[in-house]
Amino acid sequence: MPRRPDQATGTIALVIEDPANPFWSAITRGVEEIARRHQHVLVVGSTGLRFEEERHLLRDLVRRRVDGLLVTPTAHDHVELHAELAHRVPMVFIDRTPAGVLTDSVILDNVGGAHQAVSHLVSCGHRRIGYIGGDPAVGTGAGRRAGYRRALQDAGLPYDPALVSLDVHTVSGARDAAARLLTGPAPATAIFADNNRICLGVLQIVDQRGPSVDVAGFDDVELADLLSHPVALVTYDGVELGRQAAQLLFRRIGGSTEPIARVLLPTTLELRGGR
Repeated sequence: MPRRPDQATGTIALVIEDPANPFWSAITRGVEEIARRHQHVLVVGSTGLRFEEERHLLRDLVRRRVDGLLVTPTAHDHVELHAELAHRVPMVFIDRTPAGVLTDSVILDNVGGAHQAVSHLVSCGHRRIGYIGGDPAVGTGAGRRAGYRRALQDAGLPYDPALVSLDVHTVSGARDAAARLLTGPAPATAIFADNNRICLGVLQIVDQRGPSVDVAGFDDVELADLLSHPVALVTYDGVELGRQAAQLLFRRIGGSTEPIARVLLPTTLELRGGR
């Protein structure tokens, strides 16, 4: 619900997972650009994927009377929390959409991007393609895992749980997971990493094993063009993701009663490194 002009504070808030990750910093730049255009100050907070931190932060921001919220939700049941807050202040979800909460959102084409990446690995001749992902309860990971499975199915390849490693959240954890998938009697010959931090850990292990292992990842990777090992990356315009979410938010702040918007941002597969 929009506030009257005499109630506006001239601030909006962006609640994200980790401001140190380039994915989130790109989104922040896009949001800030639109906030300035509307003469608003942007406040940024992070949850570290902890639901208790998200709940505390969102309620505190609403008490401080921000004019609108842009939220990347954690993996828990959000219906009660977000339904309550969405009735008090305009809210737009970024990157993830919790079930049961009717509000605007801007997300990536997670299924399509993952399908394209894994299909590329299949086209390179691989038949045992590993998958390393984060929290399986998070919508982005669920979509990317669905794209992975669909690409295998389209290629006539079985889904093998032994080739899947989930709940990986750090570069070191990704290194360990990749090392496990690349050893044993029937190892993976290629790996799809479902975010940039996981991809970094995979590349560190693969660099030790030579050119026989191919890697694809979701998100851009810093300095990927300098890698000695080629990598296929699902890329997109993170700044534009932030812009579009902020534009939706300011429409609601301005009183728009248009139907709920679900914006799906396209992705592109790029071959990087190996030069």
